[in-house]
Amino acid sequence: MERLTPAEEQVMLRLWKLQKATVKDIQELYKEPKPAYNTTSTIVRILERKKFIKHTSLGRGYMYSPKVTREKYREYLIKHLLSNYYDNNKQDLKNDI
Repeated sequence: MERLTPAEEQVMLRLWKLQKATVKDIQELYKEPKPAYNTTSTIVRILERKKFIKHTSLGRGYMYSPKVTREKYREYLIKHLLSNYYDNNKQDLKNDI
């Protein structure tokens, strides 16, 4: 697994909330000003290439769903944080919280 960019993370947060969605569905969850449809679509394709999401055909478009759960990604982030910023010392992390 790899760390997501902030824009990729924002798309994943919306897809985790919806569980199944088109690009338009994802885009509708953004507050104004919403990102361009093409921008959201590009991020979705990147996430699919990174194996975070999958798609099924839906008419002329696609329905997307997460392949990686929010919990698995959160676990990855915590391990990344501990390893890179706390030398795997959980107590130091607790002290900062």
